[in-house]
Amino acid sequence: MPSTLLDTRTQACVEACTECEQACENCNYQCCEGSPEMADCGRLCLDCAAICRMCVELMSRGSAFAPKICDLCAEICEQCASVCSGWDAEACQRCAASCRKCVEECRKFIASAASA
Repeated sequence: MPSTLLDTRTQACVEACTECEQACENCNYQCCEGSPEMADCGRLCLDCAAICRMCVELMSRGSAFAPKICDLCAEICEQCASVCSGWDAEACQRCAASCRKCVEECRKFIASAASA
């Protein structure tokens, strides 16, 4: 449910970060957890989920630090997308797609914050 308190660009980024957080958590628990060969992927998914949560929190309260955190989020999401796209599991592929969308929306949010 969109918030009337957030502008459209911020809301789109919040939604992308929320979706990415869920996809990363799901990828970790469905694919990576308990799989020694996917341990690095799982840790990256958990890092990505954590930074996405932080982005949502800071954007939701209008923090001046939100653009900087979103920049870091985009960097981590890019790495997560790259790693997850290398695995065949459906959850990994969904995670990679969600990460790419999050990168796109974070960059749009950062650009809109810079021009405000």
